[in-house]
Amino acid sequence: MVIQYGDDLFEEEWLAFFKYDPVHPNISISKRIEGNRTVFVYLNEMQPQFIISARIGNKIPRSMIEVLDDDGYSSIYDVSFAIFYSIFRLPNIYEKGVGSKAIKAVIDYCKQRGVSKFYTLSPTPLMREHFITKPDESSVRQYLESWKGNVAKFHLSNGAKIHSINYDADESELRVKESWGIMVNYDYCP
Repeated sequence: MVIQYGDDLFEEEWLAFFKYDPVHPNISISKRIEGNRTVFVYLNEMQPQFIISARIGNKIPRSMIEVLDDDGYSSIYDVSFAIFYSIFRLPNIYEKGVGSKAIKAVIDYCKQRGVSKFYTLSPTPLMREHFITKPDESSVRQYLESWKGNVAKFHLSNGAKIHSINYDADESELRVKESWGIMVNYDYCP
């Protein structure tokens, strides 16, 4: 079951789960739920298990600046794209395959509301451990397609394809330190 922020069933205390976000720990809760951004909680037997932050819009953001910017739409579902930019499992949830179930459930939820295209803007952690200097796009693609990175492995094993590799996409200290700020749009479109 998926519950979106703003739904009557969404419990405000679930917003506290963002203290566990390993992907973008510095994005404020208010920024995650305002404008073109929203939050989905995936539950199993009414227990929250996975959190997905998304930007809803009519273009594919290729940087965190674009994710955090707004298009100015009056209806969050008067759009074509859902871009997932932070996806994480809650602590003490060990069920195998829960991430796959969460992604599929959120995609189905959004499809029922007219969204037809699904992408991520995902970090490439630990890339600097595999390359001495900033790699070219071909090397990044080869690295990702070999499933060496946990993020790539997660998305590719769930049926996504690499859509684009984006340089200087996240200039936060963490992302520059681990991957020169390189991020990837994974394509979950059928």
